[in-house]
Amino acid sequence: MSFIRNSKFALRNINLTVNEGEILAIVGPNGSGKSTLMSLLAGDIRPTGGRIDYGDMPLETWDLSERADYRSMMSQQHIVAYDFTVREIIEMGIVHAQEIMKDRSYSSVVDIIAEMFELTNVLDHSIRSLSGGGQQRVHFARALAQVWQKDSYKDPKFMLLDEPTSNLDLAHEVKTLSLLRNEVRKGLGVLVILHDLNLTAHFADKVAILKNGELVDHGSADEVLTSEILSSVYNLSINVSHEPLRITHF
Repeated sequence: MSFIRNSKFALRNINLTVNEGEILAIVGPNGSGKSTLMSLLAGDIRPTGGRIDYGDMPLETWDLSERADYRSMMSQQHIVAYDFTVREIIEMGIVHAQEIMKDRSYSSVVDIIAEMFELTNVLDHSIRSLSGGGQQRVHFARALAQVWQKDSYKDPKFMLLDEPTSNLDLAHEVKTLSLLRNEVRKGLGVLVILHDLNLTAHFADKVAILKNGELVDHGSADEVLTSEILSSVYNLSINVSHEPLRITHF
């Protein structure tokens, strides 16, 4: 999946690729264009310039069903208008659910995904009855269910995640990203917006830094997460230590 070349829609001079079996983390200060980039990649808004490719084909040539089968999207805001259960929300992520539901095989997928996210005991509860963090795990589970493959991702599959751990406590934050890392080892490609630079350093294969709608730098965490670059981007004195890579600003 490659995207945004010289776009004029708030973002400029961005040329990035996310590969299968890789986590590409997008970081940067508020208002730097991270969520706009994510919306462009999902096809929710169109760039006024440049090009976004899914595989070797321009995004606009893919219909909605094809996009849903190729990539899932988890946005920052999740508005649930009706009193759906956790099970029903996860089921919504299963592409072509009508065909799957004929033989009830979708139930096993939901059960597997729910267990991965520690949601088994609340499957029949209203999503509104859960805490903010619990609801966020449900939406993460829905996004994974949309593209999930049991043993390996033989067909290209990607997840686009906009701050997926923002409401999670520390334990669930680490568990969820570790779960994501396991899926990536199976061949899933992931683009994720993160604010925690230490989580980024630990879990991301590559990092891209945005500021004011432009790509400041991208590469491995060691290459990109330097004191000089981060201090300039965040206008804050930031220290970086190595082995292990750690970022501090106090």
